[in-house]
Amino acid sequence: MDEKYERGILRISAVFLFAAVLLIPVGYAGVGASPVLPVGFVILAAVLYVAWQRSRAYGAYLSGLWLGPVIAAIVAVAGVLLGVSSGELQALGGIVGLLGVFNLILRPIYRVVHYVVAGAVQIGREIQEERSS
Repeated sequence: MDEKYERGILRISAVFLFAAVLLIPVGYAGVGASPVLPVGFVILAAVLYVAWQRSRAYGAYLSGLWLGPVIAAIVAVAGVLLGVSSGELQALGGIVGLLGVFNLILRPIYRVVHYVVAGAVQIGREIQEERSS
């Protein structure tokens, strides 16, 4: 599998795990879903985005990190709409973290699918070249 796809898969997992790291402690601290919570996550996302744009030394590390608070804000907005308690917000953070871990677990399956599809495309090209010759 191409290295850029591998990095993309790892980046997606890191974003979901960072969102979980933001949501779980908030729920553990006893804070339920309130309209202030998504605003705080959006502000954190904006700060991380600006840090990514301005940083030369750490730009590679901050490139997708700002998306974690965005996902946490989306989950918090859903929590506000559903009226979840602090424990339920903590559980939602755990589910977001599990999505990130599940994405990491699926990496070998992504590779197999990539090789099968790439092989089928290559065989199709070879058949097309034989027919046109």
